[in-house]
Parts: sequence; C-alpha cells; structure tokens
Amino acid sequence: MEQQDDGSQTANSSTDGSGGTTTFSDTGADGYQSFWDIAERREMFYHYKNHTGDNGNPAMLHFKITPYVGLAYYDGTPDGKYDDQGNTIEDFNTVSPGMYPNIYDPTGNEIGNFVPARPFTLTGAGIPTYWGTVRLEVFSADHCHVIATNAQTNLYNPNGVFFDISTPLTPLYQPSTPQEEDLLSKYGKVFFYYWEALDQTTLAVVRSGYIMAECDTNVAAYWTNTPYTANLPAGGVANLYYNTGNPSYEIVLEGGTYPSVESFTYTVGGQTYTYTVELKTFLGGTNDPVSELKLTYN
Repeated sequence: MEQQDDGSQTANSSTDGSGGTTTFSDTGADGYQSFWDIAERREMFYHYKNHTGDNGNPAMLHFKITPYVGLAYYDGTPDGKYDDQGNTIEDFNTVSPGMYPNIYDPTGNEIGNFVPARPFTLTGAGIPTYWGTVRLEVFSADHCHVIATNAQTNLYNPNGVFFDISTPLTPLYQPSTPQEEDLLSKYGKVFFYYWEALDQTTLAVVRSGYIMAECDTNVAAYWTNTPYTANLPAGGVANLYYNTGNPSYEIVLEGGTYPSVESFTYTVGGQTYTYTVELKTFLGGTNDPVSELKLTYN
C-alpha cells in the first residue's frame, strides 16, 4: 500500500522542433541517462517498488520515502534571473520575500535550494501488490508532480500520491506558495531522497539514508561546475553541475554526494536478510520509467 503521510503512462522518445532527436542528459551507455532537458520539460514518470514481500513474510519491511525537490536546470548565467532558452521566466532579484520561501529565500541563489515533500510509505499491507511487490507510480501532466489537483490516479497510484510540498514536516522549511509550486511544476525535479526501512511490527527504523542517481560529474565533456553550491539537509554542502555536453542544462549534485545503491542486513526471528536500496534513471524504451527507486532483499 502506498500511504502519503499526515492510467500510468510510459515515456517515449522525443524530437526537437526541427525533427531531430533530442539527446537529453545522455553521457553514454555506461553513464548517466535521463529525460530531463530544459528545451523539452516533458512529463516525468517516477516509479517506486518495495520487493520485500507481502504481509506474513517475515522479511517484509516498510519503505518510507521523502523526495527532495528543486529547480532542475541552470541557464548558465549567475544573475538571479531564471531563464528558459533566453526567455526570463522569473527574475528573483525583483520578487518579494516569501514568494519563494524554499527555493530562493534560504540562500538568495537561483538554483541549489531544495524542499522536502511529505513522505509516503510503501508497505506490504495492501493493494497494489504483485508477486511480493508493492509498487507506486507518481505521474501528472506536469514536469514535476507537486500540484495536488494535477496528480493522476491509476492502478498503481489509487490514492493520487504526489510530491506534496504544501506543508513540509520539518520547521527548517516553509509551506510552499502557489508561485513556488507553479515554478517547480514546470522546471523542477526530485534530486535525491531520504529513505527509511521500518520493521513491519514495531515500525522502528532499522536503516535510513540519502540516495541519488549515479552520475560521474568529473567527465568534463558533459558536465560543467556551476558557481553555486547546495546546502544538504543533514549538513555540509555539495557542488552543483549542469549538463553542457548535449546540452540539456540539467543540474545534478556532484558525483558521490550520496550513494546510488546501499545494502544492509536485518535479523528477524533468528534469520538474517540482506536488503538493497537502489535508485536509477532511464533514457530509452517505451516501457521504462524515467526514475525508479526500489527496496529488495535476498
């Protein structure tokens, strides 16, 4: 069951205005691949899976997920104006304090600020489940799914779960304004997640951590360092890189800021199980999600 605390669609290849195929953030078959592209800003398909079994399976854990959302693109000019292919979408220099309380006010930088959505939990307690899996698909017609009225329900999201930034749970962040939600719905993405694995009986947290998609930002042919850094939720800072090789202008955290896969063990009833949390992005195919975060075990 997917629980958001207190007709899935598929991604197809796309073309630019001249009929040529867009390249998106594609750094080769063994590199980072994603559909994020400032010229396209297509709808995205986020999939989540808990492969630890249904109720009655002693290995089952609940999988609690908190997405961190921010502006997905950098226009290449650190002037406080957020541009889209040369057109100013928002001049942060002229906005009133409080209009963008999470993605601009904390630092005064046009990129590099994140806001946590309200967490949702994949348990083994309900539908949809199949073959020991609980699956959630978050989708809307927006580029980033932060607006409640635009969230779509389907077989794998019957409750209309979306990235709810309206009332963040931590006092470090402010309730999002309509202007902030609108800008993120058009130009945002989930940069990373905070995940928690919970004991199915006691609901105690048995393991937790931050996770992001793997990306080698040392490859200068594709990635350029921006003049901005990002403040991380658990402390510390990370450099922000943007894709200039294709270019898609997509922003990513510096490679290695967080892992893309993490394994841990947990013992239940004398039996020790090994669990793995993994996040991947995908580029091609008509059946692949754009992003998939999953918890598995053996």
